[in-house]
Amino acid sequence: MNHELTDHQVEIISYALQHGGVLAAPFGHFGDDSLVDELPAQVEALEADGLVTVTRDERGDLQRIELTPQGQAALGVR
Repeated sequence: MNHELTDHQVEIISYALQHGGVLAAPFGHFGDDSLVDELPAQVEALEADGLVTVTRDERGDLQRIELTPQGQAALGVR
């Protein structure tokens, strides 16, 4: 990995793991999370490190996050 995971990044990939490794439309609760403004940058960092793959819509907005085997390993899951 290029950097250590932040608490929020661990939360994102843990949440994906809890949902079978895939978060579809995971960004529907803006305002409920104080770190929502940071979410795209956190997800981009996770993607750059190979911990998640991201699907974006035609405008480039985040649409789906899928945990990779490397992401599972980062959580200590095989």
